[in-house]
Amino acid sequence: MFCPKCRYEYNPGIFVCPDCNEKLVAVLPEIPEKEPIDETSIREDWIELARLTSSASAQMLIDVLRSKSIPSAILSGSGHFGQTGQMGLSSYPPAGGAFSVMVHKEYVVEADNEGRALLGEEWDKARL
Repeated sequence: MFCPKCRYEYNPGIFVCPDCNEKLVAVLPEIPEKEPIDETSIREDWIELARLTSSASAQMLIDVLRSKSIPSAILSGSGHFGQTGQMGLSSYPPAGGAFSVMVHKEYVVEADNEGRALLGEEWDKARL
């Protein structure tokens, strides 16, 4: 049996996910294809919640937010190419504040709580 929300597999005899409180199913539904994010919409309806200097921390947070159905995106402070968001090869850190964590304005409180729980002091320093 599987939880349709967190997708964790449970032993026979368990019928409700203890974490999500969801009724377990025998077969997991397919994960829907994610729609591409419209950057115009991000500028109008989304809030820059934090600027993280670590791409790993930003990606980890985005993964958690999306697993909880919180609309989120990472925007690089210096472009959309490469590990540091720069065009071409470079060992310099990205200009413009590194990696901006963007969330839809309706999910700011939930995203802030998740960021604080996951990243602690790093989140407090990066929070805008």
